[in-house]
Amino acid sequence: MTAMPSSFLVKKPPAEEDAAALAQFFSSFALGERECLTRIVDLLPCYVVLISSDHRILFRNKAFDQYFGSPEDKPCYTVLRGQDVPCRFCAPLGSINQHSFSVIEWVHPKSNHSFRVYSYPFGAVDGNPCVLKTGFNVTSKLRVQQALDLSEQSYRIITDNLSIGIALLDTNLRIKTGNIRMDQWFAEGFKLNFSICGVLGCPHFANSQGASSFLDAANCESCPIYSSRRDGNSHEKEFTVIFQDGKEHVIRLVTCPVSLGKSFGSGRAVRALIVMLEDVTIRLRMSQQLQRARKLEAMSALAGGIAHEINQPLSALHLYASGLQMLLEEQGDLSSATTLERLTLIMNEAEKIRSIINNMRSLVLQESNVSIGPVALASAVDMALGVMRQQIDTRGIHLIRDIPAQLPCVRSNAVQLQQVVVNLLANAIHALDGCVQEKGEDFLPRILLKASLDDTGRKIRLEVADSGSGLPKGSERIFDPFFTTKEKHQGMGLGLSISHAMISLWGGEISAVSHHPVLGGALFFVDLHVEADS
Repeated sequence: MTAMPSSFLVKKPPAEEDAAALAQFFSSFALGERECLTRIVDLLPCYVVLISSDHRILFRNKAFDQYFGSPEDKPCYTVLRGQDVPCRFCAPLGSINQHSFSVIEWVHPKSNHSFRVYSYPFGAVDGNPCVLKTGFNVTSKLRVQQALDLSEQSYRIITDNLSIGIALLDTNLRIKTGNIRMDQWFAEGFKLNFSICGVLGCPHFANSQGASSFLDAANCESCPIYSSRRDGNSHEKEFTVIFQDGKEHVIRLVTCPVSLGKSFGSGRAVRALIVMLEDVTIRLRMSQQLQRARKLEAMSALAGGIAHEINQPLSALHLYASGLQMLLEEQGDLSSATTLERLTLIMNEAEKIRSIINNMRSLVLQESNVSIGPVALASAVDMALGVMRQQIDTRGIHLIRDIPAQLPCVRSNAVQLQQVVVNLLANAIHALDGCVQEKGEDFLPRILLKASLDDTGRKIRLEVADSGSGLPKGSERIFDPFFTTKEKHQGMGLGLSISHAMISLWGGEISAVSHHPVLGGALFFVDLHVEADS
């Protein structure tokens, strides 16, 4: 093979040379050198073709045949585009006429391959001016670009339709891009390369003749934007800004750094910041309204709860007082011991009412003066049974009491624990009343009160069950305030809700299952912590 001249190795074909100069460049090669040059052109990753002004293909490389097939003396517009007539506008031939370099992109109609074509005026062959065309297959690149454009468009649609404002900042805290929400909120104030501090109206920011400066960076140490730029972590804060409507809005600002990973030393190198703004004005207003509604609900719950809870001791007080009255009417005179005994019972019930009112007020108002300490569970159960004994006996209910006397004390409030047991017993009695009406006199009403210490010795479980029909559908809400499965005017739906609140205050738990495995009725579990000092 003849060695190529050194001029070929160093001299490059000019992009916009005179046609005669280009012709002279290629004609300077001897025959062997032309063969060498042809072989080199065949190895190029693009098609190369020489076309005359009368549309004849004078030269092409192997890549051209691979893309379009052998021309077989066909004109260029037939080989390349499958047409019978020349193209209406021919950019390559325009390069001949204008003696200038041109670039176009086109898609082959059969293969759908996209090509970027560079055209150079080449000079005259057989008296016809020619153009040299090199075409690069850019199909993959264009498809990737189209996918990127589609992805960018999709993300733009998503971000522009979010209810939050999003902006991208550089390390100088200047805006590089943002979504439509930022434009809507800040209008003319939100512009590219403006400082986000100026947009948000930071009092430590000044703008003098278009040059932004930070006058007092020390006062910005708590700013989440500065913090994220400094430590490379996400930060958030709520504060008040003025939107373009002239009104104050409370926004929640969250900053997320775009980092380059670990840098030298601690922290990460931050190259940009994503800022997200959420308008929480309406949410805060609704939260304030909800707080006011909750206070009213608490007052309603307090009034209803007191009425509900004092009903039992008030009934007992009435019973003791009426009994004392009957004794006076029958005997005319009572001994001091009898009178003192009856008055003591009456005073005990009155004290219960006072304790219930104080405890209920502390519970609803979330005061911290509720006395919590060691309470004997057996004693609290017996006190509750004393209140409910008459209702149990008059209905013929068989009571199963399984409360070991040696159980340690539980952490609770004595009066509140009695009220919890009273509430559970009252619900069990009501459930049994319904079963008596449905199943007739052959039905055996039973109530189980059972307590046991768990294996760890740290908790005591009290079980209260009945032989009724179990919990009805929708019972997952039985601990919600004012929810009741009883008929109208038979319950306010506060007993279990108040019991749940009391037990939670002691650090315990209350739960329920629909049916007891033996009795068949509802089963309630009250899990209480063992008092360490007991």
